[in-house]
Amino acid sequence: MATKTNTGLVAYAKAQVGLPYWYGTYGQTANASLLSAKKKQYPDYYTADDFKSQYGKRVHDCCGLIKGYLWSDSATSTPTYKSSQDKSANGLYTAATTKGKISTFPKTAGLLVFRGASTTKITHVGVYGGDGYVYEAKNHASGVCKTDYKQSDWNYWAQCSYITDDTATTTTATTTLAAQTTAADEKTVWDYLYGKIGNAYGVAGLMGNLYAESALIANNLQNTYNTKLGMTDKEYTDAVDSGTYTAFSSDSAGYGLAQWTYSTRKKALQEYAVSQKASVGNLSMQLAFLYKEMSESYSTVLNTLKNATSVLQASNIVLTKYEKPADTGTSVQTKHAGYGQTYYDKYAGTSSSASSGSSSTSTVTEQTATDPAKSFTKSLAGTYKTTANLYMRNGAGQGKAAMVVLPKGMSVKNYGYYTSVSGVKWLYVQVTYNNIKYTGFCCGTYLKKQ
Repeated sequence: MATKTNTGLVAYAKAQVGLPYWYGTYGQTANASLLSAKKKQYPDYYTADDFKSQYGKRVHDCCGLIKGYLWSDSATSTPTYKSSQDKSANGLYTAATTKGKISTFPKTAGLLVFRGASTTKITHVGVYGGDGYVYEAKNHASGVCKTDYKQSDWNYWAQCSYITDDTATTTTATTTLAAQTTAADEKTVWDYLYGKIGNAYGVAGLMGNLYAESALIANNLQNTYNTKLGMTDKEYTDAVDSGTYTAFSSDSAGYGLAQWTYSTRKKALQEYAVSQKASVGNLSMQLAFLYKEMSESYSTVLNTLKNATSVLQASNIVLTKYEKPADTGTSVQTKHAGYGQTYYDKYAGTSSSASSGSSSTSTVTEQTATDPAKSFTKSLAGTYKTTANLYMRNGAGQGKAAMVVLPKGMSVKNYGYYTSVSGVKWLYVQVTYNNIKYTGFCCGTYLKKQ
């Protein structure tokens, strides 16, 4: 059977859209024998009266959509059962080594997304297509379907442990402009705001809240209004820009980086866009409007951002005095500040591979998405110790996001994998630190083999 890859999984899942959902199945062809067996196995799930009408069609349940790909040579061939890979949705997440909370989801084609109250109570899984949609065997009423990622409450994500991620080196039809520009837009936001605020804590705290509101997508329409108005983000934006939709300021729909909602603020945003001869969904225009609005109407917030001494302080002033959602409780404060801390770790301290050694250096407590290593040399494998307080990053190079700062003298393991950047080997290593298992890259200059 051919190597199983992320892009292959996406293609398989897309090919199943429109086919039925049968609980406990993984790509078999529906027939009387299968129905009889499943009724005996899962009597509570087989109570509908339309199963017989689905005979002759390929059928899956949610985790069966992934297993169907793993166990089939093609999107239509008969699957061959493999007990070692027979996992529930919960089991697929548990078996994965690269995974995390949905707040860290890198939106890579072929990653799995999960719904559940906790990592031990996962109840559903889908396949992210890399195009803003999830392909999932949803339920008997819906079958295998394509759903908008933003309109579903996913809690976790993971790279399937039985699948090779080929998205880093393969260009496929699943790659979209939105996916390609996310990182560039993120850096654009940081650079603009830092140029105005001049305080990394303040910028990070503000960005964390903007991410919570819009995922830093400038033309983001509040998800419930996508359904209510029957428009995608782009369709809504185009209609506002062209004048065919005239209720922009009065429809109460959150929109843009800050999810501006109130009529006076949306009206001001639209008027500013017109004055700048820009689309209402233009990122640069919205950043300028954001700073203008803060300067003129939220000076206390802006002053706090310019003088903040922690990400949490900056995040909370934005949350409670600028965004002002209905819930500003402790859990929301922690969540938004966590987003901000990720940006701080990524952009505020990237001038050196090793840290300064300060005991107050922050630690990211959730594994972020890790790039694959590019090269392998068996002789490199072994245990290494850090020779300085050292960043572990989610990719090779100083521009990659920091996961954690490892203290001097920490032992890490390498199995021979690395990526070279400007002639320096960045080793792909694993370590358990503060009871958290990390896998990422460390600069080989600061690692000594034992």
